[in-house]
Amino acid sequence: MHTFTVDYSTDRPDPRVLVNRSYFASSLPRLIPLCRIRGHKPVVDGYDSSYGNRERARWVACRRCGVRPEPQGHLDPDAWNIGQPYTGPFHPGQPTSETVRKELAARGLDEGIRQPGAWPPSPTGSLGAQLIIGRSPTYGAGFKVGNAGSEHVLAAHIGLGPIGALFLHTEQFGTVLQRRLNPTGYESRVVDVAFHHGSIWWSLWARRNEHRSSDPRWMNGSANIHPAHYLLGPRTNTVLDQTEKTAATVHMPDGTAYDVTVRLEKWQHGRRRGRKTTSWGLDWDCPAGIPVRNHSWKGDEALGGHLPFPDEAAGTPQWAEVACALIAESCARDRAHYNYRAPSAA
Repeated sequence: MHTFTVDYSTDRPDPRVLVNRSYFASSLPRLIPLCRIRGHKPVVDGYDSSYGNRERARWVACRRCGVRPEPQGHLDPDAWNIGQPYTGPFHPGQPTSETVRKELAARGLDEGIRQPGAWPPSPTGSLGAQLIIGRSPTYGAGFKVGNAGSEHVLAAHIGLGPIGALFLHTEQFGTVLQRRLNPTGYESRVVDVAFHHGSIWWSLWARRNEHRSSDPRWMNGSANIHPAHYLLGPRTNTVLDQTEKTAATVHMPDGTAYDVTVRLEKWQHGRRRGRKTTSWGLDWDCPAGIPVRNHSWKGDEALGGHLPFPDEAAGTPQWAEVACALIAESCARDRAHYNYRAPSAA
């Protein structure tokens, strides 16, 4: 058994967080008493690609505990179905190294090496936890049941906002439960309840990080629980007035200049009933783009955006100059954030 901890507060100091530390314990022996007494129950595991190609794979695992032989085997997908009991031979004496098996196959000496090997004598697993005392980003609780290829078989969390949060996960432990609840496929399932932005959000045995139009409505949803929503109506943001698009030039601190179009918008914020507030916003576009970062595939140019605009400058003839100064300041901050370096002259 090996244990260690990681203190995240050293990399991300926050005076409102007293503790932000993870704890890990690895190489823990798995109990699996039924398999130790009665032996493993081999079943065919694997996948069929759902991305339009014909990639398929089959191997052997224990139906109860999920342990795989070493090696796990490479079965013929046309002869074996996922979930089918494996009644074929085992080849405990084959080399466990993938490199050695590939070399033997390349020489035509692969007889038997595609069969599953021996069951591991002492299966192990790992446990992990992260404890936050102080401000945390979550309000809510939930748990995850992993899929056949998940690194974390089971996971759970509870977040209490300014009080703290606790995150737990297992590796290999809990496979018995995972294979009963989510035995096939590579989509983890979650049950989660969260509170944010005045609403309650839920996921009930939903696919993790995925939504489909065929999902029933009860699986994912939200409901507004803020009292003001029902007393004063929903919050709205409405454009009351806007200027025409105006051509202008943004001068960056490095001496470069970029042609842009700017437009002011007057917004009204508030609920259907009750007091409302107004603010001005700047909408700008730059077809050529203003470089703000160096990146090979994400792109390195700001093509436009929306910025808050000071109310006292909205009604003055110099509003376009103020807009250009705000755009230059925003892009300069982005350049500093991304550590932008201008390309050298040819």
